[in-house]
Amino acid sequence: MFSRLDSSLKIFGALIILILACLATLPILSSSQANATLEALKEGAAKERSYSLMLTLLQDAETGQRGFLIGSDESFLAPYNAGVAGIPAALDHLQRHASSEAERTLVARIVELSRAKVSEMDQTIRLKKAGKTKAAMDMVASQRGKVIMDVLRTLLGRQQKALADHRNGLRDQLTATLRYNSALGIGASLASVVLIFATIYIVTRSLNEQAESARQSKSLAENNAQLAQQAAIRAERLAITADMLQALDSVKTPPELERVLPVFLRKLLPGTSGAVYLYRNSRDVLELKASWGLMEDAPPMVAPGECWALRLGKVHRASREHDLCCDHGATWHRDHESQTCVPMISQGDVIGILVIAGDRHDASRGDSAHVVSLAEQLSLAISNVSLRHTLRYQSTVDPLTGLYNRRFFDESLKRELARSQRSHSVCSVVMIDLDHFKRINDTYGHDGGDLVLQAASRVLLQRVRASDVACRYGGEELVLMLPDCGAEEAAKCAETIRLTLTDMVIQHQGATISGISASFGVAQWRGDGEQEADPLQAADRALYAAKKDGRNRVVIAGQPRQDESNAGTR
Repeated sequence: MFSRLDSSLKIFGALIILILACLATLPILSSSQANATLEALKEGAAKERSYSLMLTLLQDAETGQRGFLIGSDESFLAPYNAGVAGIPAALDHLQRHASSEAERTLVARIVELSRAKVSEMDQTIRLKKAGKTKAAMDMVASQRGKVIMDVLRTLLGRQQKALADHRNGLRDQLTATLRYNSALGIGASLASVVLIFATIYIVTRSLNEQAESARQSKSLAENNAQLAQQAAIRAERLAITADMLQALDSVKTPPELERVLPVFLRKLLPGTSGAVYLYRNSRDVLELKASWGLMEDAPPMVAPGECWALRLGKVHRASREHDLCCDHGATWHRDHESQTCVPMISQGDVIGILVIAGDRHDASRGDSAHVVSLAEQLSLAISNVSLRHTLRYQSTVDPLTGLYNRRFFDESLKRELARSQRSHSVCSVVMIDLDHFKRINDTYGHDGGDLVLQAASRVLLQRVRASDVACRYGGEELVLMLPDCGAEEAAKCAETIRLTLTDMVIQHQGATISGISASFGVAQWRGDGEQEADPLQAADRALYAAKKDGRNRVVIAGQPRQDESNAGTR
């Protein structure tokens, strides 16, 4: 019979037994507590009597002492003798029954003062008996004994008050315990009634639940089959998403997104058309970066005000009959019944929108969470692509001039020299140094110097080929690498740049910066190895020679130096 009961009923039955046992145990514990309180009351009363007895013995002894000193009748010493005789036993009782460190300290003080008081009284009595009445009275008049007695009265009275307060507290506690026992008896009876009704209720409910569970079994089996199908779909989506993220992790530049994203978005969003738009750096318009499906007429750009998802800051779904259709959605509405726009957010910033167009039944399959999750993953992956591209650009390009930096130039020169050696071709290096650049900085400030550097960099980029590498080597030093170009051709290119720099005029804060010149050192490197191993050092020496010969000139490494008719002043 018990084996047929539900496990919850068995647990509840065990709980009822435990509660009843507790209810039976609580009165016993309460009675035990009341007995302990009574014992504490007895012990406190005994202590209180001991302290009261001690004070009475001292007062009797003092009364007998004063009566003898005043009347000279030794019959007055009877109270004194009785008090002094009982004091040691009373002190010993107090010391033995002290229950705390503070009380033991107090009793030790009482013992010390009591002995001092007895000694003082004994001394006065002996003086009186020796006929030295005046000395005895003078000793009493010094009030030393009175001070000791006052302290003893204070200590004993304070302890008596503390014991009385403790006794009152114990009495209150005993009264509360008795009341608690009464309330506990009533509560136990009520709890038993409640437990009986609770048992009946839970048994009834358990039987109903068993009947309900039989009805839900069929529904659960159907749900499990549906969940298994959904799990398979999710597993497939996760696998495709993982492949997409891995591919995006290998993308080096944002333009590659146009080839990578459609491959995976067609699989993740089957039967749909869509596009990915990203903000330009200016944040004024979104550009089409990728599309799939029926997107031949997709608008190449979308203004932020044309998309309700961006205006509302949340996912926006519209149909052909919807009043809030996005202005950029006309293309998709011709072939699909609904359109969903999802803001793409990364690090708290909106970087673009994911636009998905599909049929009405596709939009109602409960895939909103999948679309939002996909947009979040795309946002992070695309942000990483942009970040890697930006970091790569910043690591190779000088931010002031837009030319490549020294690190990129050194790596490019190594590769080009190796290529020239394999193909037995020629490569030239041109070192450029702006003349009197410190004077420009001192005259026009560093802002003026930066303008001159930027203008000179633009001249270099306009006068070199697409295959050439222009670099800011450091400070006002610039350098060119000209592949497949001999020294003479490199010198002609350098001369053209020099003349352009000489004619350059820059306006800065109402002032005109002109008379800009530069010195050039040219060196070539041939693949046959019949020259110096480092063309950069050779070009640097040629640049030094150009500086030494008067600046504003082009000098080729390895050729005799001569003054040029168009040379500037030193």
